[in-house]
Amino acid sequence: MIELYHFWDSPCCFKVRLVLAEKGLGWAERYIATHRFEHFQAGYGDLNRHHRVPTLVHDGKPVIQSSDIALYLDDTFPDPRLQPDDPGARAVMREWIAEEGEYLFPLVVTLSFNLMMKLRSEGFGMDRLREWASRHPDQDRAQNYLRRVSGPPDRDAVDAASSRFAWHMTHLEETLRSGGGPWICGGAYSLADIAVAPILDRVEHLDLETLWDDLPAVRAWYRRMKERPAFRRSMPPPEYRMWGPRKPVPARRVDPDTAGNTFPAA
Repeated sequence: MIELYHFWDSPCCFKVRLVLAEKGLGWAERYIATHRFEHFQAGYGDLNRHHRVPTLVHDGKPVIQSSDIALYLDDTFPDPRLQPDDPGARAVMREWIAEEGEYLFPLVVTLSFNLMMKLRSEGFGMDRLREWASRHPDQDRAQNYLRRVSGPPDRDAVDAASSRFAWHMTHLEETLRSGGGPWICGGAYSLADIAVAPILDRVEHLDLETLWDDLPAVRAWYRRMKERPAFRRSMPPPEYRMWGPRKPVPARRVDPDTAGNTFPAA
């Protein structure tokens, strides 16, 4: 049995869902609403000592860290194989898995916090955010979160992260061109594509897809990714997308008890 503890609008969780979909594996959903700090609920720390999502539980055994989960699934369920046979191509795959985790994801966190997560104070109200933040075991961090989420976006941070992200996209363009495509590792669709594509999905929903406008190989690659049936099945449903540039906060305050795990549209 496969259980997945996840948050729908998370690139890391999207990555794992995409691996599961590509392999045609069924899974039981264990939803963790991170905006309500449910990843600090009693018991979840027994599965994931870092209190992060996603966590995969396979036959009772937890596996943590999204890229490690992806590798675990590919080793455990090798059909179809998502790691290239060629050692050079596997090296490229590992390079881009690392690039996503060490560089792209932190940049997306900066962009998302400023352009999406700050909208929670408008949608849910600060009283509700304070209530949820009280569940955090480190109240210094919780209070810092509340201060940041209640303030205006840091435009300098957004501009700096956007510029850096664009630089990484030029490297992706070079990789796609030098490898001959159509995938990051050349002819082999792999965990590299699965790691990077959800990051671009988030950036697109931050209305920043212009960051790869002048990179035709990246544009074509991302279009191919979005055409894959597994990608479409794994992406966040519209109602689970967080508020952001492409999904305004409703004019009226949202009742989270009525909304459940969703972020209602305006």
